[in-house]
Amino acid sequence: MMKKTTGIIAALLAAVILTGCGEKETSSLPSEIIVEGGDTTSADTAVFPLELADGTVINAAPERVASLSPAATEIIAELGYSDRLCAVSRYCDYPEGLNKQTAGSSENPDIDRLIELAPDVLFTVSPLAEREVYALEAAGITVADIAAPTSLKQYGAMYGTITAVFEGEEAGKAAAEKAENALRSAASGIELGTFIYVTPKLSAAGADTLESAALSLCGINLFTGEGYSVPDEELPELPQYIIAADSLTESDISKNAVYSAMLSGGAKLLFVPAERFERPSARLSDVFSAIREQMTETAE
Repeated sequence: MMKKTTGIIAALLAAVILTGCGEKETSSLPSEIIVEGGDTTSADTAVFPLELADGTVINAAPERVASLSPAATEIIAELGYSDRLCAVSRYCDYPEGLNKQTAGSSENPDIDRLIELAPDVLFTVSPLAEREVYALEAAGITVADIAAPTSLKQYGAMYGTITAVFEGEEAGKAAAEKAENALRSAASGIELGTFIYVTPKLSAAGADTLESAALSLCGINLFTGEGYSVPDEELPELPQYIIAADSLTESDISKNAVYSAMLSGGAKLLFVPAERFERPSARLSDVFSAIREQMTETAE
């Protein structure tokens, strides 16, 4: 037994000596994942573990993930990770052809199904109940709770957080910046002047909403209140545009005395796909495409 061991050691020493006598370029691995001393490690080791904004720790890039948020699902697919999705919410219907297992929704998650499917990470935008989080984490599932965006920065942060889970913090920062810049680019060239945005429930979007943040890339929201409500005070001036959810009609808008007065005062009415605000992803740019198309038609 001793002789066999001695022979193995000698062979290893010979291999080391021969390797040292060869050319210096002995590895095709990128230099950033070559560890000093000759050992190599994957890129994972360089970027994980990492801590997300909500304090969640990701120890390694996940091989399997689940999403209870249609927006998160769209972003995951957009980033090229749809093959790692093992479950989605029953409301996740884009991109077409996902054909994934469903596991309830953020409001009513199927905890047993999620535990059975065993994703490494579960993405959600609406916080789960504490007992649900406990059950999932006890089963080894990390819950990544992403804040629903109300600003352009938070919109970018959605991309940043999801990317970071798969690729690390630096990649996440780059993705967040790219997402923000893409939205700015989509709004480029549109000049709304002043506006208000009317939601499907006929309330106006205040200054602290995603609708206001996005549309303010090309205009000024005259409704400076908080949240969503019909303005109960006279606005400083009549808006040049009423931007409304495309589930509404001009008749719906006219039936409201406040909005009707704006239309009578010369405000132009434009319709945009409200779902893009409800499921913020790269498709949010569709809002600006709709505005641009209608403004062009009006100009003609």
